[in-house]
Amino acid sequence: MIVERGEDPGSFSAPRDYVSYLRECFRRRCAYCLTPDNRLGGEEGMKVDHFIPESRNKDLRLTWSNLYYSCDVCNNRKSNFPMPKEEQSGKRFVDPCAEDPDHHFRLVKDSATGDFCQVAWLSSPAEYEVKKLQFNRRPFLRDFWRELNAAERSLFSRRSHVLALRSGLDHIDDDATWLLNDCEQSLDRIRELWPFPRDRSAEEMHHE
Repeated sequence: MIVERGEDPGSFSAPRDYVSYLRECFRRRCAYCLTPDNRLGGEEGMKVDHFIPESRNKDLRLTWSNLYYSCDVCNNRKSNFPMPKEEQSGKRFVDPCAEDPDHHFRLVKDSATGDFCQVAWLSSPAEYEVKKLQFNRRPFLRDFWRELNAAERSLFSRRSHVLALRSGLDHIDDDATWLLNDCEQSLDRIRELWPFPRDRSAEEMHHE
């Protein structure tokens, strides 16, 4: 999903002054790894990243369109911005405000655990980003995605039990219907937390 920034909220004296506005634009998630900020200390634990770094263009220090909501790790690792020659060969970061990350990244299964906790790339910019931001070498991210897997499996199992129970009833039980609806709503919430689409065709993709 491409981030819809909206209009510049105003003229401020420091990048940090924009953080509350950026938080809502970026759906309370890091612009790059898409981790929800409630796992990172909330707004106080997040950084304001300059997509084009200040070292490259100081005039963009307070430019709304250049400010991104970022976790501390992505912010620090992104500081090593590609040089012009690298950019010419397709090495750059994916801009979530101009292009849909879903077109660049996929989550694939870890062959050892069967969990969707590895990021595969579908483009040269995505490969650059996966390696520079080390998506596949950060235990915090991997553990979060494994938690999502476990929660999803548990809900699928619960839903199957409820369906089996309901199939044995002569009429639709209100409690069973409520439980099924609750399972579906919980599954929807988990699906919203996945950073990228999942794909089982890992052999067609590349990842570290």
